[in-house]
Amino acid sequence: MSGWSCVALLGLARRVLLLEHKKFIPPILKLALIGGTTVKFKLATALFLTSLCAGPAFCTTINFAGGGNLGHSHTYGSGSTTVTAYAFGGSGLLFGKNGGGTENGLGISGQLDNEIAGTTFVQLDLTNITNPFSLSIGSTQNVEGFELCFSGTLGTEGSACTSYPDPGADPFSTPFLTKGARYVSIEALDGGNVLVSGLTTAPIPEPSSLLLLGTGIVGAAGLIRRKFAA
Repeated sequence: MSGWSCVALLGLARRVLLLEHKKFIPPILKLALIGGTTVKFKLATALFLTSLCAGPAFCTTINFAGGGNLGHSHTYGSGSTTVTAYAFGGSGLLFGKNGGGTENGLGISGQLDNEIAGTTFVQLDLTNITNPFSLSIGSTQNVEGFELCFSGTLGTEGSACTSYPDPGADPFSTPFLTKGARYVSIEALDGGNVLVSGLTTAPIPEPSSLLLLGTGIVGAAGLIRRKFAA
């Protein structure tokens, strides 16, 4: 939304709060304001109009596909958002698979289809991930399950685990998770074999949008306070 549009909306929010210049308030808002409008509703309406000025949120996605044999560890991402992956069990070597379709992501070299299978697991270092995140798990064939475990120790799978025995989608994206420890481990369940395809952080509003919304909230609160004092 343009800066001028935001200025216009913020001006409208002010008029709604004070019920001033009603002829300039859109008809749909006039209907909502008829008859015993509460201060709480006026504040909510103004804040809603202010929130329309917020810019788009953005998220970060790290893809793990491709690369073939990668060694015991490999770092992905750029800048301050990086994730280092490690292989444990079997050959102890990561394999970046790019087989097309849903057969893309990190597995263990030498395992069935070079994927995570048996007692092997891939462990991700989440040191630089501060916001909730979702993992994309590929090659599930809709029914090949997996388990996620948080661990504070590199090489130890962990005990705070969540199982997804029947994903129902391929690839499958987990709900957004709050980091429970420095590492998260991914292991296949029940003889299946899967891939870690990607990691996506939760959307974060742009700083300018947060500033604008915060300014609107503070301004709205001030207007309400002056209205009561009058």
